[in-house]
Amino acid sequence: MRRGLGVIEIEHVGCDTAHSVRFALSGDGLLGLSLPRAVHPGERVRVAVRGAQAVGAATAHDAMLVLRWFQPDGTELLWPIPLE
Repeated sequence: MRRGLGVIEIEHVGCDTAHSVRFALSGDGLLGLSLPRAVHPGERVRVAVRGAQAVGAATAHDAMLVLRWFQPDGTELLWPIPLE
């Protein structure tokens, strides 16, 4: 995972394709458009926190980015990513 100026980039290091991958934000700020998509092993996904409160969201103690995806068998997985 790499971070910089409201942008977070995550590399898929698993063995199987992740399906319906998308991000959600809890806290102030807005996300760049995060449509569900397939992410293949070795591929990277990038998301940007934007808006008038983006700087505050990136440093707020309660702000959380959530990465959501499905495994090939249909199991849903959620990965919480603190933004501070």
